[in-house]
Amino acid sequence: MNKRLSQFVLPVLLFAFAGVAQAQQTIINFGELGSSFFTTTPNYVLYADPNLPAYDGGGVKSVATATGNDWVAVARYEPLLPTFFYATAAFNLDFLWLAGAWGNQTLTIKGYDANAGELYSKDVYVTTAAARVDFDFVNITSFSITIGNDFVPTVPGATGKAWALGSVAISPVPEPETYAMLLAGLGLIGAVARRRQKALRS
Repeated sequence: MNKRLSQFVLPVLLFAFAGVAQAQQTIINFGELGSSFFTTTPNYVLYADPNLPAYDGGGVKSVATATGNDWVAVARYEPLLPTFFYATAAFNLDFLWLAGAWGNQTLTIKGYDANAGELYSKDVYVTTAAARVDFDFVNITSFSITIGNDFVPTVPGATGKAWALGSVAISPVPEPETYAMLLAGLGLIGAVARRRQKALRS
């Protein structure tokens, strides 16, 4: 009986661990039309070609260089709230590559659930030098970026408070069934161990 149970437990555990392992990190970059992974609030985000001379010396160029991307997401209308919605399911936000497009300022990044309820909020001070910003936003379906009130221009002639976003690193949230299967497998292992101990005592 124990042998049969053991033969059942191993495949269950392997399948469950495989499901958890599939939650691998995905790096999302942007193209001329944005990303197939994300939808954004209409017209709130512009996708900039960093090769244009207009972006020399600014955060768009630095983010593109740091990430190796040909296109960079940039805040289009300052007073509005650009929100990035994931195309398929909930995700964990691991990190962003961010910079101030034309100067330094504090940005607020917020994560939301499927009902647009705020789950997380993090303030990040950015300059025109690209920086990777790590997050621990878990099980969200969208995130937003808000400009700060402490903008200091560092690019000559700059007036806009825009930010530049180069890459988004996310990892999927494993399905609850995967964790249930993993727990069931661990429970079966415990049952097998108890039976063996009982058999040894008798």
